[in-house]
Amino acid sequence: MPECRVTLLGAAGEVTGSSTLVDTGARRVLVDLGLVQGDEAADARNAQLPDIDTRWLDAVALTHVHVDHCGRLPMLMQTPWRGPVFCTAPTADLAALALKASARLQRVRHHEWLQRRDRGQWVQGDTPPPILYTKTEVNDLLDRLVPLQFDEAVDLGDGTSLRLRRAGHILGAASVQIDCTTGRIVCSGDLGREDAPPIPGPSPCPGADLVVMESTYGDRDRRTVDNVESEMARIIAAAAHRGGPVIVPTFAIGRAQQLLHVFRSLQRRGLLEMNVYLDSPLAARATDMHAHWPDFLHNTSPQTLDDPLDFPGLFKLMSRKDAARLDDLAAPAVILAGNGFGEGGPILRHLARWLPDATATVLLSGHCLAGTLVGHLSGDPPTVKIDGRAVPVEARIEVVDAFGGHADATGLESWLLATDPPGRLVLNHGEPEPRSALAKRLSERGCTVRMPAVGETIMA
Repeated sequence: MPECRVTLLGAAGEVTGSSTLVDTGARRVLVDLGLVQGDEAADARNAQLPDIDTRWLDAVALTHVHVDHCGRLPMLMQTPWRGPVFCTAPTADLAALALKASARLQRVRHHEWLQRRDRGQWVQGDTPPPILYTKTEVNDLLDRLVPLQFDEAVDLGDGTSLRLRRAGHILGAASVQIDCTTGRIVCSGDLGREDAPPIPGPSPCPGADLVVMESTYGDRDRRTVDNVESEMARIIAAAAHRGGPVIVPTFAIGRAQQLLHVFRSLQRRGLLEMNVYLDSPLAARATDMHAHWPDFLHNTSPQTLDDPLDFPGLFKLMSRKDAARLDDLAAPAVILAGNGFGEGGPILRHLARWLPDATATVLLSGHCLAGTLVGHLSGDPPTVKIDGRAVPVEARIEVVDAFGGHADATGLESWLLATDPPGRLVLNHGEPEPRSALAKRLSERGCTVRMPAVGETIMA
């Protein structure tokens, strides 16, 4: 009987570049193919596909549309492979937004690097950020998407089937369950929280023989979003007193909707008396898209997710010209802008403008990835570099680590122990300290835990 093997192709000891190959001996499924972020070698790593022979790849399963999980998928269109990419229907819709935005950002970064070089603002030996794929390759990949309902089984042949289970995290996010003649393998993807509306929490995947589980917040428990409203109100009131804006780096899919949900609540309670600007066309379109999928939203969510975009005083900025007007704000305001790690996007403009201003506040609302601009800002440094320039940090830095879609250590343990009982466990998608802390915690609960390196294969 053939042995089943699982190989971590990324996100082992780090929280980006997620990719896992499941080989049942009869069928091979690639789960995610994400971008590496926050690493000095990220561009070089992203330019290379994992060392797998795509001729023998039967299918891809996409857990969700954050670029650290989907951002390199269009590169498969540069190979002969043309198989199916299984995902949920909301993920298929959101993938068109996310991947086209990713391709556009790659072109922008490349063009801006060339401009700096032409102005002499570059270091000898520096190389331009790569353009990983074209819009045509994105469209070719989108044509491969096969939407599934949660818990719907797909027969891959030779005794192998695939199901998607609800993962929480963001709209349409899924865990991947693969059943074969030798057992059941589950790849968790990014697991969400039970208390983070508008997205409901994850569903367990019972009876797994091998679980590949994320460990992003494996070393901590987090406050609930409801309990953090008072702290958000305090930050907003203090910013209003200083007379400057609140700048919030955010991710367009997931984090932006959580923040809007809270800002809407604060405004209705009379605790938000300033305009809110959403400087992210992708976030605006993604939020509108949530209304198309009410069955995927939390049952306590007020109506649909387009409500937060309708509250008075919230403005969607759909162009650079609109965003430029915020350089001369005359009154306190909240500015939500992507990208959430400060690795690109409109947030760079706002940070460059407002970090030197002591009246401004920068609100870091979730995981601050080491090595990124947001990671540096979380330490309240005297200066940071933006587009190669040193920018002084006079703005007030506030860190409220309560947002984001990842389950905390207790949530991860609860999800895993609902697998009655869990078999062997592989921890991925976590930096070394959280991954080790979760491994110790779960080992004490009787789990057999592995923490492999990138490229390591585990026999299932």
